[in-house]
Amino acid sequence: MKTFKYILIGLVALVLFAGCAGSDTNEQGNQDAGQHEKLKIGVMSDVGAVPFFIASEKGFYEEAGVDVEIVVFKSALDRDAALQTGNLDATMADMLSIIFYNDADLPVKMVAQTDGDYLMITSPDLTIASFNQLASASVGVSSNTVIDFATDYIAKQQGISQRIQPIAIPQMPVRLEMLKSGKLKAATLPEPLASTAMIDGGEVIGTMSTYGLSPGILVFSDALASDEAVSKAIFKAYNDAAAWLNDNGSDAIYDRLVEVLGFSEVLRNTSVLPTYKAIAAPDSVTFEITSDWMYERGLTEQKYDFESISFTKYLPNADF
Repeated sequence: MKTFKYILIGLVALVLFAGCAGSDTNEQGNQDAGQHEKLKIGVMSDVGAVPFFIASEKGFYEEAGVDVEIVVFKSALDRDAALQTGNLDATMADMLSIIFYNDADLPVKMVAQTDGDYLMITSPDLTIASFNQLASASVGVSSNTVIDFATDYIAKQQGISQRIQPIAIPQMPVRLEMLKSGKLKAATLPEPLASTAMIDGGEVIGTMSTYGLSPGILVFSDALASDEAVSKAIFKAYNDAAAWLNDNGSDAIYDRLVEVLGFSEVLRNTSVLPTYKAIAAPDSVTFEITSDWMYERGLTEQKYDFESISFTKYLPNADF
């Protein structure tokens, strides 16, 4: 099994220890949201994080009756270590991660999907036409991650799988710089890094959203997922923040996006944020495709049922 899985399994004992320490709280069952201690939600530096961050900045968590701290991660490895050691109650993740977590017997569930996208972008000196004429093209990826999955899926849909040569560059800023300098012919990036690449002249080869796939998810600990009052409060705060962003855009808060989430100054005057959707269940079709890909790659020995690792009972029936 891959190194990532070994790291997860090696830390499970720590998670279980932390879980025992908090068992008295868990046994209290569903309570009023305001009676709980501060919850920590991990986010990555991408557009999917913005509603979680704005819910904190604008007081929507407080209005919903929950005390939430947003913890920003630049590295998925750091995020996973925090989750495994009991230092997060919830986190943004992706469908590969939830399978890795369950392989390691971590007590977590995916409870919702998050907004965001993964795009394969050409280097600035290439158009789509010139890229398609290349006999071989180096593409920057992060191996055995959602970026790797997105790259492989987009390449198959575009009919270019035989011509691309994936190059493992885990650090996204390094991948972006190598793309901009022409050391890579293409790279797969999340937003807003993909938009940064396009500002410099890169063109879109393909996106996950083009094919209707949404691998980004929100993960709750089992204890949080089963807590009706707190779960509903978090979802309400998220929806309030998403609606606020759709109404107001990023102009008034862009300084904070740069400061806290690391957004680029060059995107300040662009429409980098998507139109956010009301929080909704993870996409079962995306999960099945992701699960099959991981199984075929030997990244997991299990074929998980969607229902067994998701919990969506307390999601609101809301739309914008």
